[in-house]
Amino acid sequence: METYDESVDADSIHSSERDSWDDELDDDGSYSVSSADKSSTDGNNDADEVGGDIKVRFDTVTAEEIRCMEFATVSEAYDFYYRYGKYNGFAVRKSDSRVTGSGDNKVIKMKQFVCNKHGVREKRHLVRTDRKLEHRRLTRTQCGARLRVNYKAEKDRYVVTAFEETHNHELTPARFVHLHPVYRKISETDKAQVDGLQKRGIRTCHIMGYMVAQKGGYAGVGFTKKDLYNYFDKKMRAVIKDGDVAASLNYLNMKSSTDPMLYAEYAIDNINGRMNTLFWADGISRTDYFCFGDVLAFDTTYSKNKYNYPLVIFSGCNHHSQTVIFGAALVSNETTETYKWVLRCFLECMEGKQPKAVVTDGDGAMREAIKQIFPDANHRLCAWHLNKNAGENVKNGNNFLDGFSKAMYSNFTIDEFEEYWSHMIKENGVQGHPWVVKTYENRSLWATAYLRDNFFGRIRTTSQCEAVNAIIKSYVRKKGCIFEFMNNFDQALRDYRNNELVADFKSSSTDPVLSTQLPVIESHAGKIYTAAVFKEVRHEILKAGELIVRDKSEVGGTKIYILTRFCKDDYERSVFYDGSTFKCSCKRFESRGIPCSHIFYVMKEEHVDRIPDNLVLSRWTKDAKIQYLNISNCNDNVDSNTIAEARFGSYCTVLTDFCREASKKDGVYAQIMEDLMQLKIKYCSNDDAAVGTQKSAVGDLVMGTQQTSEQAPEPNVDMYSISISDSVSQIAEKKKRKASCNGQKSVQNKSLYDPTRYRGANVMTTTQVEVPTTSISMNQQMFPMQSMMPMIHPMMQQMHMQPMYPIYGMQSGMQTGLLQQVIRSSKNN
Repeated sequence: METYDESVDADSIHSSERDSWDDELDDDGSYSVSSADKSSTDGNNDADEVGGDIKVRFDTVTAEEIRCMEFATVSEAYDFYYRYGKYNGFAVRKSDSRVTGSGDNKVIKMKQFVCNKHGVREKRHLVRTDRKLEHRRLTRTQCGARLRVNYKAEKDRYVVTAFEETHNHELTPARFVHLHPVYRKISETDKAQVDGLQKRGIRTCHIMGYMVAQKGGYAGVGFTKKDLYNYFDKKMRAVIKDGDVAASLNYLNMKSSTDPMLYAEYAIDNINGRMNTLFWADGISRTDYFCFGDVLAFDTTYSKNKYNYPLVIFSGCNHHSQTVIFGAALVSNETTETYKWVLRCFLECMEGKQPKAVVTDGDGAMREAIKQIFPDANHRLCAWHLNKNAGENVKNGNNFLDGFSKAMYSNFTIDEFEEYWSHMIKENGVQGHPWVVKTYENRSLWATAYLRDNFFGRIRTTSQCEAVNAIIKSYVRKKGCIFEFMNNFDQALRDYRNNELVADFKSSSTDPVLSTQLPVIESHAGKIYTAAVFKEVRHEILKAGELIVRDKSEVGGTKIYILTRFCKDDYERSVFYDGSTFKCSCKRFESRGIPCSHIFYVMKEEHVDRIPDNLVLSRWTKDAKIQYLNISNCNDNVDSNTIAEARFGSYCTVLTDFCREASKKDGVYAQIMEDLMQLKIKYCSNDDAAVGTQKSAVGDLVMGTQQTSEQAPEPNVDMYSISISDSVSQIAEKKKRKASCNGQKSVQNKSLYDPTRYRGANVMTTTQVEVPTTSISMNQQMFPMQSMMPMIHPMMQQMHMQPMYPIYGMQSGMQTGLLQQVIRSSKNN
């Protein structure tokens, strides 16, 4: 029995199949066709026989010669017509076929290939009334050009039974042929190139330009810019086929295999089971915070993701005065409760270590959240945002802006600031301006005069966060998915960390050229400070040459120097020196962490040739990280668990690289294992806790506009997270630490575990993913949580878990027992 197949477009053919056809076309414009019967072509003097194959030249082949051709397979026949059409300026597609048999006995009896303008568009497509998109332009003209082959069983070959070479339309000029969809493709080698360029953050339009230059023009590329965009889009859709959130959590899961310190936590909307907010920080970020987290810049920027979710970046300043990223979060709205949830996650991630100072952009919800979660931190408003707002609100030229900047940055005393501010606003006529009045009321949050007693390092603005966001935007395409965003965020992190590596090399392998009048002190500064910080210290040493002693006295063993500046009689600073400690009234060391020019002048007067240890802030030294991680006795200011976490991250980073390289070497396995076991015996005990894993199924985010503080519902439940790797005692400890971080609990939150209280309410619950794995199908993540499990606290949602780190001492099946402990503990509580 014969069956009849409708035509299929050649566009549906896989690109790799078309690649092979391109490769088989010889440089001289000829094409080889297999031949089993030489007698059929012996009379053709224009064809060359090569090894049993007939080489056909497309510029000389005639219709009669084509009608005498035979092919071993249908693919070979199409291959020939594909090349013939491309050479002669028309596109081809597969058309009718007749098939007999089925399964393994299926035989194609007839196959026809036609010009792409064969036939006409069906009328039903033209008369549709529910059409949403505009009609595509007509391409078909009922062209009769075709090639038909039939199977001859006696020859076991396909012979040409019909060939029509006449077209009822003009053929495509050579300069346009490459634009036919059937002749456009991205080869495997091109895919490898464009994939590598995209991973490095190169924009698609720039990748296309590079390929055009490489191939010598658009015709040589073989594909269009739209094809390239479609290729990247199709590849990304394949990655997130089980859901964007599922792919993102799986990405974190894969990262955890090489980064056991990875911390991720997300909030779930109990109404639709979809992810509401996501926070994450890798091991290096956590280690950086333990070393440099005394000052935290906290800013919300608007990243280009298709959900319009704002990005919250936690950043700081390292010992090279470079930006370091401590963590990031994607939030569904900018309410106080959402920011509080993010800050709690951050605090939990960083083992409860609170920053000493926080710099923000002045958002009201953010400021309130910081007051509640970081009550002891000194808060500073971003200077860049204040200057921007001043320019937008006060329209009187640049005079006020210049005066406002001076009020903000100058190292005034409080009295000097008040006197200057009063004079400045009168001079500019803005005494009653609403913005000026409101800004002045908050002067303790932005004026250096009120903040110079507090350490802010070199951070006055959140521009570090904005610079990070600008770099991320260069990697992320517009309206990209969360999975793509996280990949590119990691790329930005790698760039920042490479900058630190380069700065470490520069500081450790080079020495500064001594150029001041105090070379001994300058030399000592060059040995202890990083190259970037040394420049600022040297500038202070140079400024000491401008100072003059106005008065010198001694009270109770403390020497007091009153200094002024050359040709500036109204300038006065006081330096106190008791034989071991220097203190200056300018408060530069307290606010910036480096000695001021006044102290350097008094050091010269007192013949002190080294910077005293109490004036060397370790966070600015070359060995800042090593000194922090090498602390042997932890005091009240440094929690032992914090130090342990930081060391753990550093060890894991080094050993992961070591294991990757050592595994490639032959003949050293036994020696390496022996050395590692000796290290373990020397430094490790056998009572280490097992490592657990956890991840919950969760639905994708909803695309739409971002919710404002007024639109977003306020969660009325106090949220905290718990890892299933925690023992029962660790659970109690985490609860105590969380309680101390959050302050007083609300009375309403005492019924947190009542499963009926929040039924139908739009509240968020949380699930922590420290080393996340799960056997739950990713397809489940596309559906609401209520359809999978009852609405209970995440601690009590049972899952089937898979161990991820058996090499860390975890035995198969250990997860279940540990999870049951957590469930029993939560029920008892």
